[in-house]
Amino acid sequence: MSMSCQTALAPAGWLTGRFHCWVARSVLALLLGALSAAALAQVSPLMRQEAWVEDGTGATVDAVAARRGQGFVPADEQTIHPLGPQRTLWLRLLLQPAGPEAADWGLDIPVPLLDEVTLYQRGPDGRWQAQRAGDALPVAQWKRPGRYPNFDVTLPPGPVREVYLQVRHSDPIGFPLRLAPAAVLEQGRQVDYLLLGIVLGTLMLLAVSCLIQGVIHRDLTYDGYAFYALAMTLTTATVTGMGGHLLWNQSPRWADAAQGVLPVLLAGINVLFLRHLCGISVRYPRVGRVALATGGLILLMGAVFAWLPGGVQNGVIAFSFVASPVFGFVMAALAWRRHDVVGAWVILAYIPLAFTVVVAVLRLYGWLPAGWLSLDGTAVASAMVVPLLLLALNARTRDRHGAQARVNKLTEQDALTGLLSLAAFERQLKAAVSGALMRREASAVVVVAVANLQQIREFYGDAMAEQCLLRAVIKLNRVLRDGDPAGRIDTGRFAVIYEGARSRDEIQERMVRLVASGLVPPRGARLEVPLQFHVACAMLGEHVLAPRLLLRRLGQTLDGMTPRTRRPVRFLEPGDDGGAGSGSQGNAGEEAPAA
Repeated sequence: MSMSCQTALAPAGWLTGRFHCWVARSVLALLLGALSAAALAQVSPLMRQEAWVEDGTGATVDAVAARRGQGFVPADEQTIHPLGPQRTLWLRLLLQPAGPEAADWGLDIPVPLLDEVTLYQRGPDGRWQAQRAGDALPVAQWKRPGRYPNFDVTLPPGPVREVYLQVRHSDPIGFPLRLAPAAVLEQGRQVDYLLLGIVLGTLMLLAVSCLIQGVIHRDLTYDGYAFYALAMTLTTATVTGMGGHLLWNQSPRWADAAQGVLPVLLAGINVLFLRHLCGISVRYPRVGRVALATGGLILLMGAVFAWLPGGVQNGVIAFSFVASPVFGFVMAALAWRRHDVVGAWVILAYIPLAFTVVVAVLRLYGWLPAGWLSLDGTAVASAMVVPLLLLALNARTRDRHGAQARVNKLTEQDALTGLLSLAAFERQLKAAVSGALMRREASAVVVVAVANLQQIREFYGDAMAEQCLLRAVIKLNRVLRDGDPAGRIDTGRFAVIYEGARSRDEIQERMVRLVASGLVPPRGARLEVPLQFHVACAMLGEHVLAPRLLLRRLGQTLDGMTPRTRRPVRFLEPGDDGGAGSGSQGNAGEEAPAA
C-alpha cells in the first residue's frame, strides 16, 4: 500500500481515505485497461481493410481473389455499405503475422442483425476454408455459436495473408470488426454476457415482483407492468442476440423475423401501457382514443410483420419506433401539466430510450453504422426505463391505494374516536376466542363504560359529551399495550383485548389506574367534569362463550352496576356464563345506595 493510502487510513479520516484509495485504484485500473487496449491495437495484424460491393450474389471467393484488389476501396467501421436483397459485400483483409509462430486469432462482428456472413481463409493445403454465420443459418450450426458472428483466424508465419469476408444483408449497413487474440475476444464475450445477464435478470426480477404485487393488491396495473417488463426483457434479449443464441438457435427464420417483430410489438404495448399509466382517457378522451388506436395498429402490424415485403417492414419499424416515444412524451407531458408526478417519471424514463430509438432508425436507413449504441445501448436504456416506470407506477398506485385505505378505514374504524368499529373488533375477538379454545392462548377481554356520559349530555350538551368521549379514549390508550385491539362497541362503551394476559391482578391494576384517571379533571378546563368508568372483565381461559355472547354478558355486568358503586371493576366468575345470572346478582349486594 502506498504512503498516501496509509496516511488516509488514519482514524480521523478513515472513510474518506478508503474512498480516495478506491477511486485511485479504479482510475489506475481503467488507465491500465486503456493502455492494454492501445497496446493491443498497436500489435493488431490488420494492415488494410478494403471493400467491394457486388451487384449480385454469384461471385465465388476464387473469382474475387483473382481480382487482386481491383475495384476494392478502403473501408473502416464508419463506412456504410450499400447492401440490399441482390447485393453482396466483399471485405478484403490484409493480415501481417506478428511473430515467427502460428497464432490463434479471432474475428468478431458484434452485430446480430446480419443475414449471412462467411469468412474465407486459406488452409494448410492452399484451399479456401469457409466459416459461416448469420441469420440465414441456425446458430446451433455455426462453428462458434454466439450472439453475433465470430470466427477463428489462423496466422501462420510468413508473408501477408489475405482473408475475405462475404456479407449479405437486406439493408445498407456499416459495422465494426474486432480482430484480436482468440483468448482476449472470448473473455470480452463472457464479460458482455455477464453484463447482459445482470440487465435481463433485473428486468425479470421486476416483472415477477410486480406479478406478486398484482396478486396481493388485486391491481391489474401491476399485472400490466409485469407484462410490459417481460416484453421488454424478451425484446432486449432479441436485439442483443441472446435470444437467437440461447432460445431459438434452431430456427433461422424466426431469429431473423424476431429482430423486427418483437420491437414493433413492444412499441405497441408501450403506447397502451403509458395510456393506462398516465390516465389520459379520463381528462383527454380524444388523445386517449388516438393512443388506443395507434397502439392497436402497431400491434396489428407487428402480428403480420413477418409476411410483409422488406421495404414495408422498414416503414413499419420506423413508424412504430417514432410513434411510440412521441405518444409517450405527449401523454407524459399532459399528465405533468396537471401536476401529476407520474408524467415527470415517464419523461425522465424515456429520454435515454428515445435517443437510442432515434439512433436505431438512423441505422435502419443506413445513415449511421451499426454499433454498440444502436444495439447494446438499447439494453442499457431498457434497464433504465423499467425501474423508472416502476417508480411512476408506485406513485400512481400509492395515491389510489391511499384513497382506498381511507375508505376502508371508514368501515374499519370509528369516525369519532379512531378506535376499531364494532364489526372490526368482533373479528379480532373471534380470533382471540379461537386461540383460547384451540391453542389455550391466554387473553382477557375488557369492556369499559363511561357511566356518567348521559348525565354529561343532559347538563352540558352534545359537544361536551363528544369531548368527554375523546378524553375517555385518551385515558384508555394510556392503559393499553402496543398492539392491543381496542374498539368502540356502543355510544359510551369501549372494548379491549389484552392478549397474553394470564392473571387478574395485571388487568385489575390497569383498570384501577383507568378508573382513577377518570376522576382527575383535565388541566386548564373551565368545567371540571369527571369521568366515571365502570369496567367488566373476563379471562378467556375461564369462559367458553361465542364473541357476541361474551360481549353481551360483559354488557349485562355493566348494566347491573349502580352509578355510585364501590366496585367499578368486576370480573366474570367461572360459572357466570348464563344470562344476567348470579354474577350481577351477587354484586348487587355490594352496591352503595344512591345519593
